[in-house]
Amino acid sequence: MKSTHCPNLTRTVFLSMFAILFLLTLIAAFTAAPAESRPSKWPGRLGIVVFQFDDSTIGHYTHAFRILEKHQLKGSFGVITGALGRGGSLTRAQVVEMYRAGHEIHDHTLNHDAALWGDPARQDEWQKHIAQSLGILKELGITTRGWNHPGGKGQRWTPELRAVLAPHYDYVAGRVDLRREQLSNAHWHLKDDPFCLGYGGVAGWGAISKTEGAAKEVPVTCSQIADGIQQGQITIPLWHVLQDADGSAWGLEEVCKFVRRHNLPSMVMADAVRAMQNPRDYFDASVEQMPNSTFASDYDENGRPDGYLNGGYAPQESAGPDGGRVAQWTGSALTWIYGPEPGLTRLALTARTADGTTRTVAPVVTITEIDKAYGYHFREPQRLAPITVGPNWHESQTSLMVAADADRVKIEFEIAPPGVVYVSRASWRIAK
Repeated sequence: MKSTHCPNLTRTVFLSMFAILFLLTLIAAFTAAPAESRPSKWPGRLGIVVFQFDDSTIGHYTHAFRILEKHQLKGSFGVITGALGRGGSLTRAQVVEMYRAGHEIHDHTLNHDAALWGDPARQDEWQKHIAQSLGILKELGITTRGWNHPGGKGQRWTPELRAVLAPHYDYVAGRVDLRREQLSNAHWHLKDDPFCLGYGGVAGWGAISKTEGAAKEVPVTCSQIADGIQQGQITIPLWHVLQDADGSAWGLEEVCKFVRRHNLPSMVMADAVRAMQNPRDYFDASVEQMPNSTFASDYDENGRPDGYLNGGYAPQESAGPDGGRVAQWTGSALTWIYGPEPGLTRLALTARTADGTTRTVAPVVTITEIDKAYGYHFREPQRLAPITVGPNWHESQTSLMVAADADRVKIEFEIAPPGVVYVSRASWRIAK
């Protein structure tokens, strides 16, 4: 007798197998996609570390490339295209190898003539140099998204230069003539000119310490990264020459170890620019914006919670209500939020006084705004409603409105009468 169930069973098995194969194909396609095309939400609002190398000196290959690859990190290299193959410079083959390994290559111009690029009367020469430089990179199979501004005698940034560069590149790295307030313009939301990047709060290698050398340079660089990344900045440690003799190669490796040990977000500059212009791809608007809100991070182990410029940690026996680390504020504490979310914001503190005396903590907020012409405007400091702090742990809160043009916020916490306040949590979130 012929069964009437076999055809149905066969069809069911076939459809099930097809569904499984289809699902596996989707999974394979997703996991094979480049990381930048499938960002996952970050658990917090950290900044990004970008390793930058300028002038295409040979140590970028013999030292930087090797060190970065060893620690599974990628760098952004400013290459002087007309110098490739000359004594002390990268060769074409080395640049190609680095690029194929996933490192970024910037166009650092044909011959690094700062005076040329500082003179708007020489725009015809600009166009010729751009065409030659990009032509060399194209011959090598390299696509670049960034132009790296050469510094030196005669350097100048002009509207004419911006207009000439914009059709060819996505952004300018190492821009000269930045005002003090523009030095840290690379951060979430990027209210400043998105084409012209600052330095992310990290000085170039060799600029921090002229006498103590690499042993002094490393901890300062790591502290700048630790504070900046908590505040939401794109932190950009920069090297020109990498060698063993002056400890610069050792210093790079120590900074790489620091970034990897704490699993800090790191990208090449082009991807960091894309990320900070599209923050919703990386974290939700509802995440905590206050740097190091539970004071759990002291990556540089300097006894000060990362992201805060004053204050320190309370004695170990002074655990918070959740058992976590506790900050100790005496007189005042100071931090910054770069690229704050606009809207009604709730500022809250979970705190108590060290000696049981009732005190007030008054948040003083200074907001920097940027207009459509990229002009900076510094508001008068705004003193928010004081928060009362007593002998027992208690959360108190106040609120303020953050305008859409806000670029950064400085927050100072003034304590009165003077004394020690323990804080287990400092929160800054968009009010629901």
